[in-house]
Amino acid sequence: MNLDGRFSGWRPRHLASEGPRYLALVNALEQDIADGRLSDGDRLPPHRDLARELSLSVGTVSKAYQVAEQRGIVSGHVGQGTFVRRRSAARAEAATEHELVNLALNMPAEGNEAQILSALSGEVVRERDLAPLLRYPPHGGIWKHREIVAASLSDKSFAIDPARLFLCNGAQHAIDIALRLVAKPGDSMLVDAFTYSGFKAIAAASHFTLLPVEMDEEGMDPAALEQACRGSGARVLYCMPTLQSPTARTMSLPRRRRIAELAEEFDLTVIEDDVQGFFFTERPVPIASLAPRRTFYVTSYSKCIAPGFRLGTLTVPTAHIAQAELLLHASTWFVAPMLGEAVVRLIENGKQDELVRERRREALERYRVFMDIFPKAARLQFPGFFGWLPLPQEWSADQLAAAARGHGILVTPPIASAVGQADPGAIRICLAREGPYKTLTFASDSIRYHGSPPSKRRLRRIAGRYMAKCQWVPADPPGERRGS
Repeated sequence: MNLDGRFSGWRPRHLASEGPRYLALVNALEQDIADGRLSDGDRLPPHRDLARELSLSVGTVSKAYQVAEQRGIVSGHVGQGTFVRRRSAARAEAATEHELVNLALNMPAEGNEAQILSALSGEVVRERDLAPLLRYPPHGGIWKHREIVAASLSDKSFAIDPARLFLCNGAQHAIDIALRLVAKPGDSMLVDAFTYSGFKAIAAASHFTLLPVEMDEEGMDPAALEQACRGSGARVLYCMPTLQSPTARTMSLPRRRRIAELAEEFDLTVIEDDVQGFFFTERPVPIASLAPRRTFYVTSYSKCIAPGFRLGTLTVPTAHIAQAELLLHASTWFVAPMLGEAVVRLIENGKQDELVRERRREALERYRVFMDIFPKAARLQFPGFFGWLPLPQEWSADQLAAAARGHGILVTPPIASAVGQADPGAIRICLAREGPYKTLTFASDSIRYHGSPPSKRRLRRIAGRYMAKCQWVPADPPGERRGS
């Protein structure tokens, strides 16, 4: 593609009045490309110019361009602009998508789970107690499964009543059920200023309004939360107190107590997402143990077993037990009993603990390499499979994501987690890239934290070397493009 392409002078012929403005802009762009008003290589107007012409915010236009790039209809080039792309080029790129190094996806590193689950499945299939697993179970899961799972999640700080625990199809399903229990379309809810992208997806699908709460080094700032409660009237709070995604921050016990106090003071319902808690040798005290009458507690086995192992848990306040069972009936009828049986057997034969220890060891090894390369990244006592990398003031997270993408490296763009228009000044790096760990050859000078803003050539070269000591990139990263 000619990056010196002509300015198209494009303005949308029509913007739909319904739905988010950025999506209306993306759809108008896609329609004009299909109608031939825009051709391959046409340069779109700068963000600020188009925003001024259409009386939109710059953030809205930026988000529209980012979504259009995700759809494959435009291509952004740092310092040069945004260009229309042929569909054939988009398809060609999609065909090679598997060759990209994906540091945007938070997933467990592969270990012994396939071998363990294969042996376990063989045991269940051969035994005469397979038949009960093929019948209709209670909507919340087989009672024995719920008892054993509840006991395994309980400790001295938090005892879970199995009558309050429901088995779900992963944490995403559990969060969706919790939201349907406490909110209706159009409601507002409080979240971290940068939050879990899956929660944003549920909120968008259910037409909830997300209100960002400022964060500090521990996550959600209680003072900012108090101010948001007084000013908004919102009565639902979603948070990840342990290894928050995307920032990897963990709340101290005093912070959790303060959040629980504010929940009581302002009559907040809390949805506590604790899918990363297993990385800690002693799980931090949940907010659900400090405010049990108003907290929905979510965990998942997908992070510690395998992404395709879709089993999560939702522990509800006592007052919501009957309604939770009804919603499980309505949404999925029940979770496949084979999954519950598998988890119970893993718990009872010690293999679950074995997998968790393996995950912790692998996460710690990868995190040590990450910190060796990026010593200014957030330091974690108990790391998971992602880190939070602060960027120099001269760089935006969008710049780095675009430059890395140009060299075949995917990192999480700010649009995935941002609630509002703020730039995080940092970017999430996922560390569970599949491949031999010893093959990483990352250059220790990949990113500098001082000096003048990097040139476009320097930015591309840095992105190409972005993972040089860490095995999450091919041994021979993509070279410089001619003329860059």
